[in-house]
This record gives sequence, structure tokens and C-alpha cells, in this order.
Amino acid sequence: MINLLPPLEKKALKSEITKNLVIVLWYMFIIFLVALSLVLFSVKFYILQDENSQKVVLDLVKKQYETPESLSAKELIVKYNASLLKVDDFYKKEVYFSEALKTILETQRPAEVYFTNISMEKSKNGAGVKITILGTSDTRDNLLVFKDNIEANPKIKNAYFPPANWVKPKDIIFNLTLDE
Repeated sequence: MINLLPPLEKKALKSEITKNLVIVLWYMFIIFLVALSLVLFSVKFYILQDENSQKVVLDLVKKQYETPESLSAKELIVKYNASLLKVDDFYKKEVYFSEALKTILETQRPAEVYFTNISMEKSKNGAGVKITILGTSDTRDNLLVFKDNIEANPKIKNAYFPPANWVKPKDIIFNLTLDE
């Protein structure tokens, strides 16, 4: 087919077709926006309706569990939780005397060195144990070996043998204070 229209008419016809195409595309875009907004509004109303029904169900469940028995059980649980927190704090701050005693008893001592009394108390800073040991030793040399073993133990600090322990050469009654 041969187009016999003059160029000016061709140009006008082409602009008319482009104009009609733009108008159709704008109508399609507006229809798309209207359809999208309708879909979003319907989703919004569905969610609001579902939210309201869930609130009703939640209120029913709350009423079911707000009985005097459940409220007293809740108060009891809160009370026991508070007690457990106090017990947990107590055990975290606790100093274990058994570990200190184990450290002392595991320290090598000569066969003729005996303990007659061991007393332990929490140290003033609360971080360790202050130990006082009374005992006997058959000779000063055995007591010196025990002293060296105590001082060599890295867990034991501030071991103190008073000078009175070293006066007698035999049948010594000694005392010792240390921190663990």
C-alpha cells in the first residue's frame, strides 16, 4: 500500500497516533493504580478484621486465666523467682572452704608433721580464706621442709610462721597463718 499523503499530513497523523497512545497508557496506569489501591484497601480491612477477632480471642483467654487460682500461682512464682535470685547471688559470693582445705592437705609434709587444729574464716576482702593451723613437728628440719612446701604452692599466699616456732630444735608446737 502506497501512502500518498503529503509530509505535513503524515506528520500530523503520526503525532495524533502518539497522542492517542500516550492517552491510552495514562488510562492504563490510572486503572492500575485504582486496582492496586482497591487490593491494598481490601488487605487492610482483612487485617483489621483479623486483628479484632484476635483481640476478642485474647480477651477470652485472659478472662479464662485470670482466675484466683492462676493469680495466686503467679504471685507464688514471682515470690520463688525472687528467692532463687537471692540464693543465686549468695552462691556466687560464697567462698568454698573445702577447696582451701583440699589445697592445704594436698601440700606435701613430712611424716612427723601433724595438724592438731585448723581454723578457717572468710578473709576481710571476701575473696579468699584466711587459715590458721596449729600442729606439732618432731624436728625443726621437718618443719622447715613443710614451710618450704607451703611457700612453693602457688595457691597459698602470705604464709607466716611466727619466730616462736623456730626456738626449740625438737618436739615443736607450731602455728601458721596463711591466705588461700
